This record gives sequence, C-alpha cells and structure tokens, in this order.
Amino acid sequence: MEDNYNDIHANILAHLPEKSLLRFRIVSKEWCYLISSAYFSRCLNRSSMFPSGIFLKMRHSSNQPKYHFLSLHGKPVRDSFRCLTFVNDSAGIKILQSCNGLLLCCSNNRIAETNRNYYIYNPTTDQYATIPKPGYRTPNTIFGVILAFDPLKSSHYKVVFVRSSRTFNHLYQLEIYSSQTRLWSFSSEVQEFNYSKGAYCSGFIHWMTNSGASLRFDVDRERFQEIPLPDDWNQHAKTRYFKESGGLLHLIFTNGRHSTRQFDVYEMEKDSSRWSVKYRVDLDALISEYPEMIHSNFGPSDWDYHAYRVLAVVRKENEGSFIVLHIPGKAISYNFKHQTSTLLHDFAPGCSHIEGCITIETDDSFPYFGSLAIV
Repeated sequence: MEDNYNDIHANILAHLPEKSLLRFRIVSKEWCYLISSAYFSRCLNRSSMFPSGIFLKMRHSSNQPKYHFLSLHGKPVRDSFRCLTFVNDSAGIKILQSCNGLLLCCSNNRIAETNRNYYIYNPTTDQYATIPKPGYRTPNTIFGVILAFDPLKSSHYKVVFVRSSRTFNHLYQLEIYSSQTRLWSFSSEVQEFNYSKGAYCSGFIHWMTNSGASLRFDVDRERFQEIPLPDDWNQHAKTRYFKESGGLLHLIFTNGRHSTRQFDVYEMEKDSSRWSVKYRVDLDALISEYPEMIHSNFGPSDWDYHAYRVLAVVRKENEGSFIVLHIPGKAISYNFKHQTSTLLHDFAPGCSHIEGCITIETDDSFPYFGSLAIV
C-alpha cells in the first residue's frame, strides 16, 4: 500500500517545475526523501525527456567563459549571461557536454592535463562532483572525454576518457570512471580515430568526423562497432550536426556542390542498422525574412553561403518537433511540420550584416534538461 502511495505521489509531482520540487522538499521528511530519491529522478526524466533551454557559449569570452541561457519556451530569462561559478576554479570553467540533465565541465585554460579538473554539474540543483584523478602517468594526453548517463536505466553515470596509451604499440586507450564504484577501469588499446567530438545515446557513445568516418562504443560491454553512413552520403558531404535528442541519434549534413537552403535531418534506427530521413528542411522563407543569412563573400555552392548553424534538434512527436538555428545575431526555432519559424532571441538588435553579428557554433550549444539527479 505504501509503495502505491509513493507511486501516485511521484507521478503527480514529476509534472511540476523543478524549482517547485526543490521547495517542496521541506514540506515533510517523506516528501524530501521521495523527491531526493533515485526512483523519483527516473520518474521526472520520463516526463521531461526534452530540453527546455540551451546553454550557449559566447565567443570572445576568454578565461572565464560566459554562457547565455536560451529558453525554448520563448520566455526571456533574467541574468541569462553568466559564468559557471559552482566551484572556485581559478582557471575558469567551460562546458564540454550536456547529457540528460547533467553537464560535463572542466577547467578552461590550456594548462597541463595533470592540473586540469573535471566536474559533473547538475544546473537544476546546483550540485557538482569533482572527478578524481586516475593518478599520474606518462604519457598523459587526452583526445576526448564523454559523459554517459541514462537516468531511465540507472542513477549512476560513467565518464569515458580517450587517452594516450601506456604502451608505445598503440596510440589510444580508454580510461573509464564509474560514479557507482568511484573507481577507474582501463580498457585495452583502441584503434586510431578522431575522438574529439562524440555523442552519447541509449548506452552507446558515437563518434563521427566531418568527413563521415563513424564509430560507436558500447559503454557496458566495452566493445567497439562501426555504424553505417546514410545511403546518399558522398565524398563532398560535410557534417553540420551530430547529436542525440529524445533517445535517438540525429545527423545533418550538406553537400558542398549543392545549395544549403534545403537539407534533411537523418535519424538512426533504434537497432542502429541504418539512417533514415526523418525531417526535410527548406529555408527559402526564412532567408527571405532574414536576408543577412546570405554571405556576400561566398558563392551559392560554398559551405557558408547561407549563414546558419544548427544548435539543436528537438524531437517531440506529440507537440511538434523543431530545429533551433543560429543565424547572424539571432536564435530561431523552425517547426518541421508547419515550416514556420519563431524568433527565440535577438543577440544583436539592428544588425544587418554577418561580420558585425554575434556568431555561435554548433559545438557551443548544450541542451538543458531539468533534472534532480544526484551527482
């Protein structure tokens, strides 16, 4: 009977805003225990699998990176520009990755790797954990770091470091930190690849280069597998977007020999067997409304002739999926079904030319999910 009581309360509370839940913890000991539990965190994530905002790293913010919080609900946020100050790190803090409500962060400046700190931060609860160092060893170069966290499967997370190998026969080796054991484990040496940009999705870490080379890693089984490319991929294609949304992997690429006004959004099948076209995008109407999107210094077949960056794909079957674009000085949402756009934020009011506008790259975009996950 008590379990049913908690289930009912958990399902009701899971639909409330995160800020309200943080306040409701003081109602009683029972509510505090329930809201702070791993079980409730899973209930909350089932009801909020989609981002409500995006952290955008602003260019020209040197030692102390500044982030703009872009609300996807169209409501302006007070004090939206801010640095991350959850811990006193003299080097400043930058975001490396967003994963299901948690942020993977690290010291910002280019100091020796042995002095750099890595953090897991929950921006909803303002709690953080410092990842312990695995111990000094030589060589000590890091080629990539990925957070693997799926609150629907576990309240624990893993952080996968791609580092230089301890032997000289191979170049790379994986070191994996588990929040459950608070210990490091070491994989065997792995193949040479560009591990700098990756995406975690449904138990796998996926990597893809701009040229189309692709690879994935099963985090639990610690096995590598190749993943297929879309059927119409060719040597002229360039990756514009490669991230997870709604538990599925999405890919956008354009062909340098054709107009970038139209492109497809590909979605990986759940069994990872193939890519299929999920959405088609035509930016003609958007370009007519915002003519500054045309870069006069390039030709129609060039990569940046149409100036935009894909910040996020938000997959919402019931309410309407959309894409978030950064065009010169502005953030725009584009509804796939209705082919309509909405201005989310104007970073540079009155800007009418590309060179004078704020520019945000795809890699500077980090979705925000409300979460009470314990770090």
